Amino acid sequence: MLKEDKLSHYIETYQIEWADPLPDNCPPEDILIPEAEEFYRLLLNEDKIVEDDWKTYTQLYPDQAYIGEKLILASGLSVNKDGDFNRLTKLSYMKRFKGIALIKLNPTDGVLKKTKGENHYTWWRTTSFDTDKAEIINK
Repeated sequence: MLKEDKLSHYIETYQIEWADPLPDNCPPEDILIPEAEEFYRLLLNEDKIVEDDWKTYTQLYPDQAYIGEKLILASGLSVNKDGDFNRLTKLSYMKRFKGIALIKLNPTDGVLKKTKGENHYTWWRTTSFDTDKAEIINK
């Protein structure tokens, strides 16, 4: 289940630490808090999870000029409620992804905002999320 909340209330309640440096006003104030919620994340490799799988666009492409809403979104990680990425991975810039991870998110793992389409969310990760608990799946 995803619960609507305010970022200020979330931070006060959970006393979290963000996994990555974030710009001002990031995450946005209106957020979603996951409770045992399953999401999927694309992986660079079919059979293993590497550190780069958890890097944001701002970390992967530091020379890119992100501003405004794009900076906020690029400072988070893309996750999806639907594990079917067949159509998406046919796009030329997505061909680098070879695998899929299933992740279960809880309140202390970070916050989300629904972005881009029906099943896409941006996730701002906290240090509480254990990347070793991500499960590699290949659909």
